[in-house]
Amino acid sequence: MKAKNQDIMSLIKSMTLFHSPMIKVVFGHRECVNEMIDIILGRHIHIDEHHVEHYMSNIKGREAQFDIYVKSEKMRINVEIQRKEKGATPKRGRLNLSLIDTQEIKKSSEYEEVPESYIVFMCEGDYFKKGLPIYHLKLTNKETKEEVDIGQEMIYVNGDYQDEETVLGRLIHDFHCIDPNEMYSEVFKKWMKYYKEEKEGVIEMCEICEQLKEMGRIEGEIIGEKRGFTNGKAEGKIEEKFKIAIEMKKDERFSNEDIQRFTGLSIEQLALL
Repeated sequence: MKAKNQDIMSLIKSMTLFHSPMIKVVFGHRECVNEMIDIILGRHIHIDEHHVEHYMSNIKGREAQFDIYVKSEKMRINVEIQRKEKGATPKRGRLNLSLIDTQEIKKSSEYEEVPESYIVFMCEGDYFKKGLPIYHLKLTNKETKEEVDIGQEMIYVNGDYQDEETVLGRLIHDFHCIDPNEMYSEVFKKWMKYYKEEKEGVIEMCEICEQLKEMGRIEGEIIGEKRGFTNGKAEGKIEEKFKIAIEMKKDERFSNEDIQRFTGLSIEQLALL
């Protein structure tokens, strides 16, 4: 049990704002969401409500879970915090923006009443590989090269960008920080320290990690059977590790190195999943 708790504590201490459990708790606090969005959009946004891990239903097609969903009077913002490029494809942005429209536009709405909508991809790397700190994708008239304002925009933040002389550069720096004391933002620092160092915050983080492991155990039972594991004690331990790894692999923010460190599985074993 002691070794198990040490594994969880080690995982928590190694987390940054790119990791799903930390996203869930830190950005549950509105001041953290406001800090991030204001910097990325370059202006203050009054937030009426916000949600983390927000489920967007679609009775006729694909649904989605937003990392962060923000509502203001005339604006809707979806923030996706991405460790892997696959999850940041512009077609995902298109899907998420369409889900916002179907959820937020009322039948009686006039065209001009349709709220502006944004999707922000806070990427761990440089999605477009052009070395710019931020990329804005908007509809353009191909012939005249003029922008056409349809009230939608995709924004990509380059997590590889390093320039701590700028506000955006300091935000990117903070997202990569393991040690809260190295953060520029006082609100990020406060809540990262709370969830990594203070008793109540650490307990909450441990519960989230345990829930993740439990979800892995439940889902992994079927997978474990397919892989031919027996019910022996030794095999059961390996099976449980595979179940946990399966659940963690669903979250694109966990790298193979994270999963390997947390479960103890080898790279070769992870390759089987």
